[in-house]
Amino acid sequence: MKTFFSLLFLFIVLSTGVTAQTFEIAGQIRPRAEYRHGYRSLLADEVKPGFAISQRSRLMVNYTNKALKMGITFQDFRIWGDVPLSNKKDVNGTAIQQAWAEYKFCNVFSAKFGRQTLLYDDERLMGGSNWSQQSKSHDAAVLKFTASKATMLHVGLAYNQSEEKDTGNFYPVNNYKAMQFLWFHHDFKTLGISFMVINNGLAFIDNHEQKISFSQTFGPYLSFKKDKLKFNGAFYYQRGKNSKNVNLSAMYASAEAGYSIVNNVSLGGGFQYFTGNNQVHPDNSTDHSFSTLYGTAHKFNGWMDYFYAGSGHGNVGLFDLYLPCIYSHNKFTAEFQPHYFSAVAPVKDKTVNAAEMPAALGVEADFMASYNVTPEFNIQGGYSQMFGTETLQTLKGGNRENAQNWIWVMLTFNPTFFKSEK
Repeated sequence: MKTFFSLLFLFIVLSTGVTAQTFEIAGQIRPRAEYRHGYRSLLADEVKPGFAISQRSRLMVNYTNKALKMGITFQDFRIWGDVPLSNKKDVNGTAIQQAWAEYKFCNVFSAKFGRQTLLYDDERLMGGSNWSQQSKSHDAAVLKFTASKATMLHVGLAYNQSEEKDTGNFYPVNNYKAMQFLWFHHDFKTLGISFMVINNGLAFIDNHEQKISFSQTFGPYLSFKKDKLKFNGAFYYQRGKNSKNVNLSAMYASAEAGYSIVNNVSLGGGFQYFTGNNQVHPDNSTDHSFSTLYGTAHKFNGWMDYFYAGSGHGNVGLFDLYLPCIYSHNKFTAEFQPHYFSAVAPVKDKTVNAAEMPAALGVEADFMASYNVTPEFNIQGGYSQMFGTETLQTLKGGNRENAQNWIWVMLTFNPTFFKSEK
């Protein structure tokens, strides 16, 4: 807390005697209860479902003037009951989720330094993972070139180390060792076009020596909106080396369209396609499994997080066909989204002499409702159910015959404690 009050004092000093400035202190309390009966993986026989309440608590301080922006977010993440009533130390403790400064050198160039959230396009490759209570942030420098409101270029640089060292650069943390990215975006009247390039460096051990393998992910993202119609699509290719220094050649493609059929109701459809590795006739020389890198995984491929959300499925790729239906009126929003999943690469049957299994993985039905009680208080809840196949059971274990469902309720409080504008 001494650190917090020191930084708060610094912000107040900065805000004194400067014109055209904004100083704000805000908070967030977000408890979420979850009943997990087959969440992320099929529930096995005689296994009890899980239930827990997690909570995110944040204090956010932001300062802006004509040339300088600064932001610090203090965060506490906990599970209700993870420490005794009279505890001396929390399991996770208070952390700095963001601490950054951005300086505008001229009308077209600024630079942002420090711990920050990186959000680009639909967050498939770079996102904040806001659903997870701890979320996601990077220690990075981002150079921003803004030619106009319609044309932007960002160049990001990051190099990670676990501690200050006089010699050597061994990095034991499960994270990238080095990462650079370039993002270009241009808006036309109804069409937005982005192009992303990410050079991702992961540490690996070779003959007791740590080395870095680099992969490159690149491709365009398109978004279109006119009247009642909206569309987005992306195509990314990955090459280079994976985390085991094996050749990498993988692909991702997506497309989604939505149309407002009547007031407050929109229907849509979309797909996502990931290449994967053949289990029946494996290619040991090349990895064809696409990595979503540092995106917001929970947002995609079903809300039960069976795929690409900290839950593997044998690296066999994925085809996800989904049909979202959204109703929104005043403070209330409801969404129903069914998914059909199938494997892209052949899946090996472990019981029948290495035969190939059917590609179908299952159907998931997701429902969510949200209500803004006030601008500072929101209530959300949802129900999801997975209807898995034998192929999904082979890949992830468990028993598909059991009911696989997930229920959650989340409260979000976002008060602004203080705001000064001059």
